[in-house]
Amino acid sequence: EVTKHLLKNRVLWGIILVKGLRGMSLVALLTVLPLYFANDLNFSPPVRGLHIGLLIAAGIVAKPLAGLLSDRLGRKQVLVPGLIWSCAACLMLVVTDQGIMLTLAIILLGLFLYPDQPIITATILEMVDGNVASTALGLTSSASFLLSSFSPLVVGALYELIGIEAALYYVAALFALAAFILVLIPLASSRTNRDDS
Repeated sequence: EVTKHLLKNRVLWGIILVKGLRGMSLVALLTVLPLYFANDLNFSPPVRGLHIGLLIAAGIVAKPLAGLLSDRLGRKQVLVPGLIWSCAACLMLVVTDQGIMLTLAIILLGLFLYPDQPIITATILEMVDGNVASTALGLTSSASFLLSSFSPLVVGALYELIGIEAALYYVAALFALAAFILVLIPLASSRTNRDDS
């Protein structure tokens, strides 16, 4: 009965969609950026590795801060600006193709590319009954994987047929759509959830 109620939870399905869109954007970026660095910018393997490393390292450094802010301000209050930030950073990559500005854009993109994962997980755990927490997490992970599975094909086709700009616009659009959907989802603040417990 509890599981059936879980599957009827529209807010949860909204979060699943947001998580899926975010997953699509992540795998698309990790697919197209190495191609862009190698084919368009002629980066050597060490320089390509450095930039991808900076992308990941920025997220690792920002994770604790993002988690702290979401605990204090609320999940939605951190997730929505973070998704918009990621969208803006992708658009910055469109107009920045060399030098320190490119490296800076990569670092700025990484600042919220990875930290949103634990915040989304915390959001899911706060909205479901403890008896079905694992079911909810499994459901969201599976749905996100399914949505993400075809994103590398889409971004690869855009890159090959049109160019890196189209690929980055695609990723930026995914972030923007995820932010828009999240704005519409009625989420109780984490502080409210703590007070009620």
